[in-house]
Amino acid sequence: MIACPMVDDNLVYSLKKDSEEKNIVIIDNENNTSIKSKLEKAGIPFSTVVWNDIISRNYTLDGNRYTILIYMVNLGLHAEPEKLKSTVEELATDMQPFVDAIGFYLGTCGNYEWSPARWCKEKGFKPSATFHDCNGCLCHDCVGINIAGGPKYNEMQKKYVGHFYAFPAMASNWDEFNSADAANSGASEESLTPEMREVLGIEPGHDGYMRWLFSLGGYEYILKIDTGLGDQEQYEKDL
Repeated sequence: MIACPMVDDNLVYSLKKDSEEKNIVIIDNENNTSIKSKLEKAGIPFSTVVWNDIISRNYTLDGNRYTILIYMVNLGLHAEPEKLKSTVEELATDMQPFVDAIGFYLGTCGNYEWSPARWCKEKGFKPSATFHDCNGCLCHDCVGINIAGGPKYNEMQKKYVGHFYAFPAMASNWDEFNSADAANSGASEESLTPEMREVLGIEPGHDGYMRWLFSLGGYEYILKIDTGLGDQEQYEKDL
């Protein structure tokens, strides 16, 4: 699995619903905090291994067991579509000698003509799959994945004008999402002098800056999406 934390509730749901005994191995990196916490809460055992140990063959995946290898990617890649695409394709390429198939639990985030599963097929790689709606249309981002695809997304945008869409995994990963994006937004925020902030109506602090960005995007409300996934009580707190 190559996955984004914004889709980790979907991944945990899949793992929990699959009754077959499995050996889950998570790549040990700075992006796996949320998935580990959610698997532990769901009572799903796992182990961790460093990615370099996999590709250097210092660690051998158990081919006699149903083993699921999970690599969580950086949340900040959503802001850099080309880097997201190259990172996922590089990971998929590097995984080929060690896996029988790949599931992409992520959105394409700005790469509208790109399907990682189709790319793998064109390369002659192992079988792979990513999220599509019931008509076979690619789900382009984490919101699309959680509301059943692009056409449904378009319908909702017309109905819910000025709404920022929130769902459980987005809410639970919000702080990490902002931290991952800090390098991109930080430079812009730091370039604003106190005088500029006053003229633009930006309140003090990072939260004030974020509220200003939301206002620029025309967001006035939060649309709470009930996916039925994740911890609903925690979802309310995170919102």
